[in-house]
Amino acid sequence: MHGEDVEVIKVEVPKALAEKFRRYVAERYGLRRGSITRAIIDLIEEKLSGVEQHTIGTVDSIVGLGLKSDYMWSGEDLVEALRRKMINVPG
Repeated sequence: MHGEDVEVIKVEVPKALAEKFRRYVAERYGLRRGSITRAIIDLIEEKLSGVEQHTIGTVDSIVGLGLKSDYMWSGEDLVEALRRKMINVPG
């Protein structure tokens, strides 16, 4: 994280959950400084991996779908064209 832009996210969690999480971090990451931060970053990245590519209704997901298909775009409504292609409905 050195040299990266960072943001502080402050959250409140139940005390029992925080204690359980600290034990998990100590066992998996050790007691070094920054272990909790690294653990939280790893968990967030794990949870979000693939989410952005599969989010329905975003421009990125539509473009990604188009790139994965063999469809040749000719200026028509791309969303409708890809939707028809995905459910095999003719033109």
